[in-house]
Amino acid sequence: MRAVRGSLALGAVVFAIYALGACPTIYVGDSGELVTAVDRLGIPHPTGYPLYVLAGKLWTLVLPFGSVAWRMSLFSAACAAVTVGGLHRLCRRLGAGSVASVVAALLFAVSPSFWGEANVQRVYALNALFVVAATHAAVTWRDRRDTASLARAFFLCGLGATNHAFMAVYAAVLGAWAVATGGPGTRRPVPLAAAAGAFVLGLLPYLYLPVRSRAHPVLDWGDPETMRAFAAVVTRRNFWQRAWVEQPGDLWTIARDYVASFPIELGWGGVALVLVGAGVAWRRQAPLALFVLLMLANLASVALHGSRADVFVWHRYYVPSYALAAIVAALGCEVLVTALPRALRAAPLLLPLVALVARWPEFDRSRYRIAEDFGLAVLGALPPGAHLVATDDNVLFALMYLHFVEGRRPDVDLVLQGIGGPVPPAMRFDPEGERLFFTHHPNWKVPGLEIVPMGLVFEARRPGPHPAPLATPDVLAGEDDPRVPKDYLTQNLLGHFHYMRGVTAAATSWPDGARELERAAAAAPENDVLFYNLALVYRRSGHWNEALQAARRSQAINPRHLATAGRPRAADLAAEIDRERPREAR
Repeated sequence: MRAVRGSLALGAVVFAIYALGACPTIYVGDSGELVTAVDRLGIPHPTGYPLYVLAGKLWTLVLPFGSVAWRMSLFSAACAAVTVGGLHRLCRRLGAGSVASVVAALLFAVSPSFWGEANVQRVYALNALFVVAATHAAVTWRDRRDTASLARAFFLCGLGATNHAFMAVYAAVLGAWAVATGGPGTRRPVPLAAAAGAFVLGLLPYLYLPVRSRAHPVLDWGDPETMRAFAAVVTRRNFWQRAWVEQPGDLWTIARDYVASFPIELGWGGVALVLVGAGVAWRRQAPLALFVLLMLANLASVALHGSRADVFVWHRYYVPSYALAAIVAALGCEVLVTALPRALRAAPLLLPLVALVARWPEFDRSRYRIAEDFGLAVLGALPPGAHLVATDDNVLFALMYLHFVEGRRPDVDLVLQGIGGPVPPAMRFDPEGERLFFTHHPNWKVPGLEIVPMGLVFEARRPGPHPAPLATPDVLAGEDDPRVPKDYLTQNLLGHFHYMRGVTAAATSWPDGARELERAAAAAPENDVLFYNLALVYRRSGHWNEALQAARRSQAINPRHLATAGRPRAADLAAEIDRERPREAR
């Protein structure tokens, strides 16, 4: 009971830390789509995340004040805090002492990838909770060898899979490990049937998808009313086919990056504790094999389908591995604590506490409003009754949240481009009486129409004199505030903001446009798509050296930049520009 109270107290402290830095409004990336799905009981992108949607909706009803986005930031904080408390309890269960368990739990709590998901609106904190809970059930089964514990572990895997697909991978590894280590009793029909039945029972929240889809919610990705459409959503068929890996040798590159991420996440001290703890776990016959198999499965699942950014830019998909490593670190820390004089046995707590202080500025998102301010700038500038075709997760999802959840600009017709579902009817509009805008260039070639940059959006218009561009702010809220953290996706949004301002200004004043384009490059220095587009702009304006430099920068960031919609790869674009450059520009 004392250990349980310690886990609860630790979880409460961690929740307070996460809540203090919680994002008060919508964040970048998937956040806007997920919160819209929660608020409107919709269906977000595959796999549909029904458990996150339903649990999040319940949470927002229990906590009925503040913006829905802020409430969902606190939902992540609560899930993350329970995860940390559960990890502490699991470390104690495996034989680590009080100090060692707190050290390990806090090392995980302040690891960059986990902390980065603990105060914004995404699914990864809840996934980490199921990883720890299922591991606790698996350890219980290893000690008792009872059918109930095994069934509970598989039920948690099934239920967790309705939030994130990794838990289905976890179930496969758990089944193989249980059969290999459980002896003949585990292979009998009753335990196997109980485990399989419990897993299927956990999957029941997926029934939400076809039931809710029949009501045609505002967000209905994949329209999963038929069995075929339902299976396509759950299995992510035809979704996100941008795997970085192309050949077997790429797996070694990904594995090196995976291993190199552990000192970043847990610190070198934490890595040392993991190595010592692995030896202890081996001698004590702790479930080290299960942990290693799960970590390898985590690596393989990311390597085989992850895009360049998924694999190399952010490591949130490896959070299950960091949680399992932290458990092993607790055993190593126990060795250290035991070896220290009694007066110094609390000294290892300095490892996570120093990391907490050092990383706080990076993860204090209490002042963050960049995504909201961008969306409001786009919506606020549009004329009454405008049609806005929006695409790109970073832009579309924030607009979706502001429009459908907060009710901003209800007069605007927001067209959700790229959201899976039935093929929409052909768009028709009257260019004389209606105004049609795009968040991104549609690459249209329609006779009698041209696409004109108008601030933060493009407009489809008849050729001829154009009205003044729509008003835009010079900077976004918090853009120049060093206290507002700016992760990769935020940098990309800032780069897009200044790119659009630059393209618009360049139509009338190249010096003004060039300054904004330079700001775009400075804001998002690792965005290969931005530099590709910059190369095209410089090329059209006759600034050949700048165009070649931008194309080469795009290629350097992502050597596997894919050709799309008739556009060549970045390397091919650079070669084209180099051939086209006038002699005097060389």
